[in-house]
Amino acid sequence: MKQLVFLFALIFCTLTASFAQVKIGYTNADAVLAALPEAKQIEADLKAYQGQIEKEMQSKYAEFQQKLEAYQKGVNDMPAVVRNEREKELQELQKRVQDFEKQAQLDLQKKNSALLAPVYQKIQTGIDDVAKAEGFTFVFSSDASGFPILLYADEQHDITNKVIVKLGGKPLEKKPEEKKN
Repeated sequence: MKQLVFLFALIFCTLTASFAQVKIGYTNADAVLAALPEAKQIEADLKAYQGQIEKEMQSKYAEFQQKLEAYQKGVNDMPAVVRNEREKELQELQKRVQDFEKQAQLDLQKKNSALLAPVYQKIQTGIDDVAKAEGFTFVFSSDASGFPILLYADEQHDITNKVIVKLGGKPLEKKPEEKKN
């Protein structure tokens, strides 16, 4: 029995000693991205690209509307063969408009990814550099699609501002602590 207690004590001490060397930090990658100078340019580029797509979409939709109205005005006077031909044209045009809209959404997503990829790499490099310099064993993200990875974290381990400064951005202001009721 004494050997079993000694073994558990030895295991406990070993685990405690190995965990004592772990340093954990966290950061908010979205906040880092928003604080970087590149973020405004990326947002402007995406808005411009989206504006071009919307302009083309409006043009295609206006063309469809114009042809639909012309069809509706003359439908009663058209021979069946002409009416059928116009209906086919309208269906094809409507399909092209829908296809364009789907492709435009995909293109916008690709453009977004292409613009953000180098910045995400820069952020990752900044996180790596700060983590190594500060001796962190792990750094977690405090934001993941609106749902935090961490349920509790001491603010002294938040390296978000250090990463922002490392990447040339302006540090975020700390929020005053909320009063507890």
